[in-house]
Amino acid sequence: MTANVRALELSPADQLREKLDDPRVAESLNSLLEHADLLAILVSGLDGLVRRSDTLSDNITSAIGEFKGEAKGSVPSMESMKEMVGGLAQSLGPLFFSLVGAAPAINELLAKLSDPEATKVIGKLGDALVEGKAAADQNRNGSKGFFGILRTAKDPDVARGVGFLLQVAKSFGRQLR
Repeated sequence: MTANVRALELSPADQLREKLDDPRVAESLNSLLEHADLLAILVSGLDGLVRRSDTLSDNITSAIGEFKGEAKGSVPSMESMKEMVGGLAQSLGPLFFSLVGAAPAINELLAKLSDPEATKVIGKLGDALVEGKAAADQNRNGSKGFFGILRTAKDPDVARGVGFLLQVAKSFGRQLR
């Protein structure tokens, strides 16, 4: 007898649930959530740093070049030091303001995504996407046409999925008021 190997494999959602049951993982996630505001600031800062990396690297390269050119004869002048610090301040100023401005939005997003019900729905959505992609790949040339779509609409799973999407659309519309 051969065991059904597919039944023994854990879905990604089940693997996630197992990891969440680990006390160390739960403690780490709690610590991350407690410091979500700081993480949001760090992520925004890194994003701004990466977006402005060309400008920053040009400024740093220019500053090093100025130091090398002036180091041969003397210590850099106060004027060149002011220019370098001013260029750095111009580069970093907007970065810090964007960090502070983005923190509330990132906090709200993290709070919503950490809701256990939202996690379950997102896990199911991920499973459905993978399963749907596999089914679509198997049926590439299976053009169904209008009547094929009508026949498919009678499938209870399709009706349940469409009903769910309609309820989400209704709720989303209510939220947009």
